[in-house]
Amino acid sequence: MNALLSALLLAALAFGILHGSESVTLSEAADPDGRARAILLFARIPRALLAALVGMALASAGGAFQALLRNPLADPFILGVSGGAALGSVLGIGFSLPFELVSVAAFAGAVLSMLSIYAVSGTRGRRDATALLLTGVIFNAFCFALILFVNAVVTMEQAYQILFLLIGNLEVTDMGTVAIVAAFVLSGFFTLCFLSGRMNLLSLGDDEATSLGVDVGKLRAAIFFSASLMVGAAVASSGLIGFVGLFIPHAVRLLFGADHRLLIPASGLLGAAFLVFADAGARTLLMNTGYATQLPVGVITALVGAPLFMLLLRRRT
Repeated sequence: MNALLSALLLAALAFGILHGSESVTLSEAADPDGRARAILLFARIPRALLAALVGMALASAGGAFQALLRNPLADPFILGVSGGAALGSVLGIGFSLPFELVSVAAFAGAVLSMLSIYAVSGTRGRRDATALLLTGVIFNAFCFALILFVNAVVTMEQAYQILFLLIGNLEVTDMGTVAIVAAFVLSGFFTLCFLSGRMNLLSLGDDEATSLGVDVGKLRAAIFFSASLMVGAAVASSGLIGFVGLFIPHAVRLLFGADHRLLIPASGLLGAAFLVFADAGARTLLMNTGYATQLPVGVITALVGAPLFMLLLRRRT
């Protein structure tokens, strides 16, 4: 099945690269001085690759957090790391930093929030799923209160930038940024795939997993840090793109079962393909109309993902 999903991802990348407000063919792109080649190399290819990486990070992290917390409503934004990343981005926008430094501030916020949440959630040397969940929810609420405060005191232009950040938007970027995001996302993704077999044991409960030889504390820490680094990199580069981390793992679970050895890699591949297609739609749906604008990709993920998830859930029940 993963081979089929890999083929779907390649098809999504080809579609996202070749389609947009201006259609481009490979023969046109062969001209080294042509406009089509510049569009592909400097706009579409980096954006499509970034969409695939962000989709992979959010979907696989969603599956991992659902196993970590044993909570079907868990998604990559529930544990507070996204709030820290968003706050870093908003502060960068508020201080009028260039885009590159805004991304650095977002990732720094993600790392600091991750370390803070993990430190605060420990009680007498123990750290359970409930403590992580409650600490993350409270930390998120605190961060978004600060975001609203900053939003109230910045200029209208900066407030508009903050709005797009909170909705989720894949701006045109460069391959250097894509490479940095890829380093964090792929390392986290392969770590989660490696740990996926032990996630099946973790879902049985801490006592049962311990009796089967699993060091629950170390496993929970490895899952939390790997998934959080992926989410931090994703939010730093694309803002808060909702629903992917909740919808995709559940769709994979409903279609193919709950074995995490299949669920984690399949969620990553399907999430990558889904976000590439969603971003292509966001770029093209209104571009050739009287509005002549691009939609935030977070709008497409919610509008498409919610009905599909309800349909899958209804067919399963």
